[in-house]
Amino acid sequence: MMNFDSKLAFRGIRALFGNDGFEKLQRSHVTVIGVGGIGSWCTEALCRSAVGSLTLIDNDVIEITNSNRQLHTMTTTVGSYKADELANRLLLINPSLKIEVIREKLTKENIDSIMESRSDNVCECIDDIDAKAYVVNYLYNKKANFIVSGGAGGRIDPTKLKLGDVVTANGDALICKLRAKLRREYGFSRTAKKFNIMCTYSNETPRYSSKEDYLSGDLPTFGASMSVTASAGLLLSSWMIAKLTK
Repeated sequence: MMNFDSKLAFRGIRALFGNDGFEKLQRSHVTVIGVGGIGSWCTEALCRSAVGSLTLIDNDVIEITNSNRQLHTMTTTVGSYKADELANRLLLINPSLKIEVIREKLTKENIDSIMESRSDNVCECIDDIDAKAYVVNYLYNKKANFIVSGGAGGRIDPTKLKLGDVVTANGDALICKLRAKLRREYGFSRTAKKFNIMCTYSNETPRYSSKEDYLSGDLPTFGASMSVTASAGLLLSSWMIAKLTK
């Protein structure tokens, strides 16, 4: 294996952010929760942007039906843990990367023990609304530097993706459900103009599969385009990188 020179490998990052910015990224740690259709692309972008330490949290395994959108899905990786395969890939990009894999689902019971030392910088990429809400509430109360992923399924136009506060992100059903759940179950203000929680979101009208195909079990409710899921992941990473190099 070739000797890995991080300054040479990431000279493009040094050109963008200067040597001081590069060193900040090298010293930074980011946790990515959920490394599927959005999180896998977000994680690789962080790795390729010289972030020196990553924690991947995901208990899911790769399925062949992930082929349309998830970075680590190949015929040779089906059945493997997503976080394991992604970690292996990232180490081929940057052998000096400090990487930690946690193959557990975050719950209300274990979130404090798992996240206690890993909530400094977080990209949250969960699509389960209940889990998403208690994770976001936990990170908010911890005053973490974090960003939340909105909906990407059923959409085909990545130019509709935006960054905004959870309160003002309109047209995205997942963020709308999150906002309502935070207010109803976690005491967030119903009148606040902002929660100071950043998210990606899309106001593109989702496309759904045909009712017949869905009811027959042949298709999910809606599909997903890598152009959109990957773009959402890159938006998350770009926001985080800007924060780390500020």
